[in-house]
Order: sequence, then structure tokens, then C-alpha cells
Amino acid sequence: MNPADGRLSGVLLDLGLVPVDRPLPLVLEQVAGLATEALGGLPAVSVTVVGPDGASTVGTSAQVAADLDAVQYRAGRGACLEAATTGGLRVLPDAVSERRWPELARAAVSADRRGLVSAGFPAGRTVPGGLNLYLQPPLRPDAGLRERAERFAAHAAVTVGNAVLHGRTAQLAGHLQLALDSRAVIDQAKGILMERFRLTAAQAFEALTRVSNQTNTKVRDVAADVVQTGQFPPV
Repeated sequence: MNPADGRLSGVLLDLGLVPVDRPLPLVLEQVAGLATEALGGLPAVSVTVVGPDGASTVGTSAQVAADLDAVQYRAGRGACLEAATTGGLRVLPDAVSERRWPELARAAVSADRRGLVSAGFPAGRTVPGGLNLYLQPPLRPDAGLRERAERFAAHAAVTVGNAVLHGRTAQLAGHLQLALDSRAVIDQAKGILMERFRLTAAQAFEALTRVSNQTNTKVRDVAADVVQTGQFPPV
């Protein structure tokens, strides 16, 4: 067995053990370290997600990856966009001879990143996107390196996709809890105003929103002041 292939096998096992409940920057730091171990050099890793407003980079291991992603977003084409939107694998073997994505090719040559592999997240994910792997050496003359890079990117996309999905789920849960907490404190404040000033529920809420507009303060914060101090309007 080629020693490099042996290293890759161990790295792919380690990829499956990366905790996806950690913050995305820490996950990418670990993935970049494993990429270096498997492929050599200093690979740069980034994550593209596609939303209603288009594609964006949500995490990188190096600024050069973010810069090359941005070139593709501005051009409206590139390996990272195709992989993220199709869920497939896109390879740029050598930026010097690349013709499909000229904007990316020029920028990659200038950044000394001649090889690129982009792997889309597995099909069926609620968050469309992919992982991008920018390499300093070209992939065309080295079939072994290209195969290792493609295998690594495909496996890493699963790990990173799970991390992105976990982060989005946790964020949604946090927003939901905040909304529930806000609703509870607003209802408490309304009850205080209804009892003190003999208001209806609609009138109490109108009073809270009026103070919110006058003071440029969130309704939730106005309500919290009423609950905590008993003063209205809050001082």
C-alpha cells in the first residue's frame, strides 16, 4: 500500500470522530489539520451554504479560501457554487490550464492555489452547501493526490454538513426559546397594566408598543422593566 493511502485511511476514520456539536470554526480547524495530514502542504478549507439570498461562506480555516470563494460568488460561477447547488463533486485539477471558470482560475493562480476540490453536502440536507478544499500543488500530474483529495473532500463534506446542520438547529432552538421568553414577559406586563389601569389586553399591548416606539426600545425590554420595577412608563 502507498504510505499516503495508508495515512488517508486513518484520516477518514478520524473525520468520522470529529464532534459535530462543536462551533463550526473548531470543526473546520480540525478538518484542516486532517487535510494537512492526508494531503500534505497547507490546504485551506471553506464552507459554502446556499440560501434565499444566494451563496455565502460561513466558515474558513484560512483567509485565502474565503477570498477565492468570494471571487466565485461575484462571478456567479465556479466549482464551489456548482458543488453546493448540485450536491456533487467538482474538481479544478490545475488553475493554470483551467478554462471552465476563468475568474476563479486567475485568482487561484495569483493566490498560489492551483488545485481545488469542492464537495456538496449529501443529498436530502435541509441546508444546501458544500466543502471547498484549496490546495497549493496542482492535481493533474499526480493522480494519487487527486484521488486522495477527492475522497477526503467527500468524507469531510459529510462531517461539516452535519456540523452546519447542528449549528442551524441549535440556533433555531435558541430563537424559539427567546420568543417564548419574550411572550411570557410581555404577557406579565400586560397583566400588570390591565389590573392597574383597567385596560383590555389589546389596550395594554398598545400602551407597551407606544412606549417602545417613543423610546426606541424593544417591546420585550419595556415589558421587562414594567415587571421588574412596577413603573409605567419605565423611568
